[in-house]
Amino acid sequence: MGRGFIAVLALTNLGIWTAFFTPIQFLLPLQVEAIDPASKESSLGLVVAAGALVALVASPLAGAFSDRTSSRLGRRRTWVLWPTLAAAAVLALMGGLTTIGGLTRGWALAQLTLNASYAAVTALLPDQVPVAQRGTVGAVVGAAQPLGVIVGSLIATLVPGDNTAPDGQRLRYLVVLVVVVLTAVLFVARMRDPRLDGERIPEFHLGSFARAFWISPRDHPDFAWVFITRFLVILGTAFVTTYLLYFTRDVLGKSPDEAGDTVAAILQFYIVALLVAALVAGPLSDRVGRVKPFVIGASLVCAAAIVVLAFARTQGTATIAAAIMGAGFGAYTAVDLALISRVLPSAGDRARDLGIINIANSLPQVLAPLIASIWITTLRDSGYDVAYQSLYLAAAVVTVLGAVLVVKVKGVP
Repeated sequence: MGRGFIAVLALTNLGIWTAFFTPIQFLLPLQVEAIDPASKESSLGLVVAAGALVALVASPLAGAFSDRTSSRLGRRRTWVLWPTLAAAAVLALMGGLTTIGGLTRGWALAQLTLNASYAAVTALLPDQVPVAQRGTVGAVVGAAQPLGVIVGSLIATLVPGDNTAPDGQRLRYLVVLVVVVLTAVLFVARMRDPRLDGERIPEFHLGSFARAFWISPRDHPDFAWVFITRFLVILGTAFVTTYLLYFTRDVLGKSPDEAGDTVAAILQFYIVALLVAALVAGPLSDRVGRVKPFVIGASLVCAAAIVVLAFARTQGTATIAAAIMGAGFGAYTAVDLALISRVLPSAGDRARDLGIINIANSLPQVLAPLIASIWITTLRDSGYDVAYQSLYLAAAVVTVLGAVLVVKVKGVP
């Protein structure tokens, strides 16, 4: 595939990840703390988990409908355009929500619309990219994820807002809205997406449609093991990212005004390391023709970073941990996408199958906030240091398990 295709695909992913990460990393924690400072951990966990729970269903369902769409815009462009416009309407409302219940419902709707678009965008990789090029394209597309964090940190620090008021994030949400809409419009305008012949669309029966979402581990063991290993690695890292803003406040001792800038400064090192690792690991994986050793090694590097963060008590140590995590997760995102694309069970249902794999991304976002909120609130009487250290060490163990089980994938070198 040419540079134009890769650039458009990467920019569209950048817009979606900006819309995911800016609220999760910055805007929602600030809104939650302004609304409910006494129970901020559990309230944030509720908001994030509700959104992730919706994403569990939205991604595979939207993917399945995308696979069956015969619009003149094509299968994928249709499902990027309309869900993105709906997401824009939701984001326009998010900044004005002033209750935890409102935030929970609003973020659930945002996850519904954004995941519908993401399912279609992700399907372009197996749809149109040759196997021998997927590591390289996966690296460029994977780099959009940390760049989304960068854009989010810039929005949170450069766009005016009132961090003490529940509705103080209005303008920042509007900027996120503009970013995701512009990149989606670019995708629709520039991406080639042939129309699906109506004769190739299978007849719809609700029962068979529902049963199709069960992919037998016995018939497709590699798909099952990739799902499990991705779930474990994402779960381990989600324990770290969900409460990073609160970690800087309660463990590193930063003030409310300092915490956002501290997170942004730490993430800069994370992102630089991630970009370098992704852009090295993806092409190198294509060159040597192997994927699993890169996935295993990257996962172990992530686990090592989590251990370092567990003992971090200064911004400097946290920054070192972030740089190590960035290197590991950058390599992981580059090569794991290539691994996933090679174990999909059906060529005709790629978006659906990728949506099912995306449950391994979304389900940890449900479980991690719930587990972490209970863990931290239970142990905080012993000190936030103890609570976060034990949580992060457990997260490292989970991540190592995800790395080890990759050896069970037999059909990919």
